[in-house]
Amino acid sequence: MAVWSQIQKSALYGELRIDAEFYKPDYLNADRIIREGNHSRLGDLLASLYRYPTFYGFEFVSEGVPCLKGEDIEATGFVRPKSGDCVTEGISKRFPLTIIQNEDLIISVRGLVGKVGLVGTELQGAQISPNLIRAKVNKKIDPLYLWCFLNSSFGLMQFDRYKMRTSQETIVSSDIKNIIVPLMDEELQKSIRQHVLMAREKKQSGEALIAEAEAILTAALGLDRVDLTPLLFYEDTFAHAAARLDAEYFSPRMQRVIKTLSRDGLTIGNVAPLAKRAFKPVAGQPFDYIEIADINTSGTAESKTVPGEDAASRATWIVKPGDIITSTVRPIRRLSAAIMPEQDGFVCSSGFAVLRPRDIEPEVLLTYLRLPLVAELLDLHTTASMYPAISTADLLRIPVSLPNTETRAAIIAKVRKSFAARAESLRLLDEAKQTVEAAILGTRKEK
Repeated sequence: MAVWSQIQKSALYGELRIDAEFYKPDYLNADRIIREGNHSRLGDLLASLYRYPTFYGFEFVSEGVPCLKGEDIEATGFVRPKSGDCVTEGISKRFPLTIIQNEDLIISVRGLVGKVGLVGTELQGAQISPNLIRAKVNKKIDPLYLWCFLNSSFGLMQFDRYKMRTSQETIVSSDIKNIIVPLMDEELQKSIRQHVLMAREKKQSGEALIAEAEAILTAALGLDRVDLTPLLFYEDTFAHAAARLDAEYFSPRMQRVIKTLSRDGLTIGNVAPLAKRAFKPVAGQPFDYIEIADINTSGTAESKTVPGEDAASRATWIVKPGDIITSTVRPIRRLSAAIMPEQDGFVCSSGFAVLRPRDIEPEVLLTYLRLPLVAELLDLHTTASMYPAISTADLLRIPVSLPNTETRAAIIAKVRKSFAARAESLRLLDEAKQTVEAAILGTRKEK
């Protein structure tokens, strides 16, 4: 069915946008609804809006302040560096205006356009990459309410409208400032703040439980007792090194890790073979798609609904509850997730290996794959430079050791409690967004 808008020349967005997509009926209707109530331009609600300037250059260093990227903004809008504990990458503190503070908002302006993250105290003092903008909110509005609105359907629709669809999607600062924000009463803003704070507390509780599960497994496997002292040089026999010549693999510290994990004589392939359920998209049939960027730090995965005709070539594997998916691209980032019952039949990217636990509980396998030393071992098997990836054959040959039944039960309990906390966090956030959206529509009805 054809969809079109007919507008007056005087209603054009200056002379900057004459593309038909900018004037879609849904965009115009959402804009009209917000403007019917008390509202303001986003630019008038910000004390500052800063981006890392290109003339300063952008220098990655091995040590420095943490550097946040667009991929560090989770689907929920909370911010958590996905590099985990395995990477110490940062940048020099060369531009103080882009050093973030508690309750700042960071906005992705290139690639992952429209992702808005909320910064907590644990990331205060971090730097942002050139693909992000730091937004500091003034005293006219609660920053947590503003963040919640920008992540609601009304906020996301405006980001989508202002995108410039070139070779890489982007959005400019002037358009961000022109986003229209509804101004709700103080009581509603306080209610939204409380929901967001509780949601963040639940999220952090879930992450702490996952960390406890990892600590239990690390101790049970004896990885906490492995000598990890780095050496400047070492030697090995040609017979042992015939298949590989990279020095990192033969470092004594990693050989000790491999020996510790090999004591049961098992590999990942022995306990969790690959599940290859091929997906074939069908035009007119939408599906839920999980990409690498959708994996969060709590061992779960978000998704987005995609029309069948718009399926990416990477949409490859169908997943089932109980599966564990792990990224084969840059495994050092520890991006593994358990598939939940409500995700039955979802589709994941070819960048994942889909593992079906057989002689190991899903929660234990998930925890194992997320251990920093295991991630480092996976990374040793990667090839290529720009997108280092481990082959599924090498992944299945990674050694695995199983703790006793009692330890596995403790890990399972921790992980399941973590998943429950995560679910409660998502419920609170959804409730907050629905409250904001209902208030916008309610204001319209009252008028």
